[in-house]
Amino acid sequence: MKNRKNRKNRKNRKNRCLYAALFCLSFSVHAAEGMLALTTVPQDAKIYVDCQLKANTTPVMLPLPVGNHRIEAIKDAQRVTLDVLITDGAVVSKKIVLLDSPPSLLFKGKEVSISEILNPKPDSFETEQEFEQRRQQILENRQTLLEVFNKGGHEHAAGVAYLDKEAYDIESEIFPVRIEWKDWAKSLDLPEKSYIFAPRKDAKRLWQYGQQKPVFISLELEEDRIKVSQSVLIGLEQQEWVVINDFRDQLQDGSFGPEMVIIPAGDFMMGDIQGAGYNNEQPVHEVSVGSFAMSRYEITFAEYDRFVQATGYPKPDDLGWGRGERPVINVSWNEARLYAEWLSQQTQQNYRLPTEAEWEYAARAGTSTQYPWGNEIESANCDGCGSEWDNTKTAPVGSFAPNAFGLYDIVGNVREWTCSAYQTQYEGAEQGCKLDDNRRQVNRGGSWYNTPKQVRVAARSWGLLNFRYNGVGFRLLRK
Repeated sequence: MKNRKNRKNRKNRKNRCLYAALFCLSFSVHAAEGMLALTTVPQDAKIYVDCQLKANTTPVMLPLPVGNHRIEAIKDAQRVTLDVLITDGAVVSKKIVLLDSPPSLLFKGKEVSISEILNPKPDSFETEQEFEQRRQQILENRQTLLEVFNKGGHEHAAGVAYLDKEAYDIESEIFPVRIEWKDWAKSLDLPEKSYIFAPRKDAKRLWQYGQQKPVFISLELEEDRIKVSQSVLIGLEQQEWVVINDFRDQLQDGSFGPEMVIIPAGDFMMGDIQGAGYNNEQPVHEVSVGSFAMSRYEITFAEYDRFVQATGYPKPDDLGWGRGERPVINVSWNEARLYAEWLSQQTQQNYRLPTEAEWEYAARAGTSTQYPWGNEIESANCDGCGSEWDNTKTAPVGSFAPNAFGLYDIVGNVREWTCSAYQTQYEGAEQGCKLDDNRRQVNRGGSWYNTPKQVRVAARSWGLLNFRYNGVGFRLLRK
């Protein structure tokens, strides 16, 4: 009896194991999952998956059900969020960097940071001779070092992109994406906050995958200047969106027109917000502006001379200051308009002078201060701005830092024609293109001979249609 009972118990245990095995097999068939291989820098970050704490340190392998998951890495006050797609049986590897430290490369057996490649500096343990020797080696090998950095791919995010879904112009289908740069990337002379722009289909993908996405950069030498290219990772694996926030339209002879920057749609307060201006800057009022593109620099002699050569129009006088990359001067409002019409015909696009409201919106670039950078005069060419060209002559375009939209020399250097008729106070003409009955057209931005008060973003001036001025040039808008 006892033996029969034992045999029965053993049989029952075998059946239970068989049932358990069948249950596990059944579960594995119906509950598909994959693995997430995760590492963080630093390693002792807390890892949350879909709001649940899963680990206190990395590297770690986490089994996850098939589908989209929100991964959060938290260390002290730093937090990085990542969306991950898990597919059946796949192992997805991810690395999250929480520390805001500059990327470095190995050069001659020593680590060299990106900021050092751009601007070598001595350390405390180097003699002046040793530093000079190392500096020369870095400068001679900058191209190679930058190529190594670019090959590093997505090891170091330079910033974070935020899609501004509300601030767009549906007609142009251009969506603004705001970038906040990390500290190490600011050594590249990037603005603290800048905008890039996406076509609708890319913006939609960026929105669907989560608003915050890392921004990566690649660096190239362009003569002696470092050119920064940006890209945003919008896919879930290696899909990448290359960011283009400027462009140049091709002319019929194969050459290219002015470099253009896309400006997002938005609302702003126009006029003397600070109460430090002139009566013609009143009343302060709110204006809505659609998206458009504006020339990054004031139109240069080189660009205008191409028009002169093609059409036979009079060649403007440069006063002996030089042509090339200096802003064109001594062009009347009518001549600036004719250049815009010629460029439109050459490119089959719609170029024109900006309205006064469009000009001020682009110049302010989201600020409400007297200048694009604040309330004190800093980097510009005017009578009292502190530049080498002050009250003497024009400076080559791009000589000063851009505003947050990437527009250079938007105040000072030369005043810029607009298409708006002048009114002694704002009555609506500032928002349209119209000829003034008294033949007075607005120009904005101040020039090399104007005072700091006259180069504020709200400051207004005017000129006669057919007159040429040595302190007036222009930049163009394209719809």
